[in-house]
Amino acid sequence: MSIAGGAPLGREIRAISLIGFGHFLSHFYMFGLVPLTIPIVSDLDISAVELALIYGAFNIATALLQTPMGLLVDRFGARRVLIGGLFVTSACFSLCGITSSYWELLALYTLAGAGNSVFHPADFVILTASVDESRQGKAYSMHSFGGALGIGAPLIIMTLLWNLTNWRTAVVIAGAVGITLSLIFIFYTDTLSEDAKTKQKPEAPIRSILSRGVILLFLFYILTSSTNIGLTLFAPFYLPALYQVSVEQANYILSFLVFSNAIGTLVGGWLADKTSRHDLVLVVSFSIYAALLALIGTAWLPVFLLIGAFTLGGFLRGLVNPSRDIMVREIAPAGALGTIFAFVSTGFNIGQGAAPIAYGALVDANLANEVVYLSATFMVASIFLLLFSRTQRT
Repeated sequence: MSIAGGAPLGREIRAISLIGFGHFLSHFYMFGLVPLTIPIVSDLDISAVELALIYGAFNIATALLQTPMGLLVDRFGARRVLIGGLFVTSACFSLCGITSSYWELLALYTLAGAGNSVFHPADFVILTASVDESRQGKAYSMHSFGGALGIGAPLIIMTLLWNLTNWRTAVVIAGAVGITLSLIFIFYTDTLSEDAKTKQKPEAPIRSILSRGVILLFLFYILTSSTNIGLTLFAPFYLPALYQVSVEQANYILSFLVFSNAIGTLVGGWLADKTSRHDLVLVVSFSIYAALLALIGTAWLPVFLLIGAFTLGGFLRGLVNPSRDIMVREIAPAGALGTIFAFVSTGFNIGQGAAPIAYGALVDANLANEVVYLSATFMVASIFLLLFSRTQRT
């Protein structure tokens, strides 16, 4: 695989910063409505399952288009695909603020999910081509750091905008930021390398998807995203029920999970550059995380220990991200990196698209403990999948 070598450090930093901020917005728009669930449900008079369908549609649209976008990235280049996808996602998110019905919101959020399909394949191709191989663990960690901040930032930013204005205005303002960034990207295309020399015929990347390692990582993404979506999307429901906190307090408690995740990715980038046992990093971290989730689900913890469990769990969850991404890079053949990242990342969207239906049904049935237990179950399943994968390689 051709890797950028000798690029000036300042250029690498600019590339990482631009791609990281784009990834931040990708996750921000994916979770931007989460702090607004209560006013949205009230305004549009919908159920938790109907709300879950909105998030499901976003992720299904991303899942269906992500691998085709990876093929486009590998065949025609990442920069133009990335700019177009960012513009579509941010514009549709902004338009969600002027919808007058549930069906309009569902349609626009689905289109936003379609635009979101470009980020993972384009981002990793650009980062791999723009950053020296010896620093790619750290580059990938900054990419994950941006995404983790994008999950957590809505808890503060959208809640603040909602309190200052209303949920609709908050959504319009947030979408306008992404529209602006997509225009800024146009003037920095020379900073973002594409490694065009490695492009292959489109049938080669398609065949590479069928390898056992790629399929196992695809399944792994499904399970880990299924864990996370329940904890984040339905926190305004299960945390008040289990720990007698307000919805606003639930959002702030959840922020400890999300922002410690971001810190964990930074440490994970250093660790990923130092070790070759990336699978061991994942198994150990996830085992502790699953135990913490099971404990949280009992509702026995005082709030200060709940915050501590969320903080440690989020850190461990973030710690694995760079190691996971390097595992994907290592199995991707030359010229197919965008396609492979696109395909395995589709598992992320499938998990986030399908799992909320199960979580929403538990919420509607007032089964708050089971929401957290289901999240822990998905985590345990991902551990067994990693162990199976390691056994198959030995």
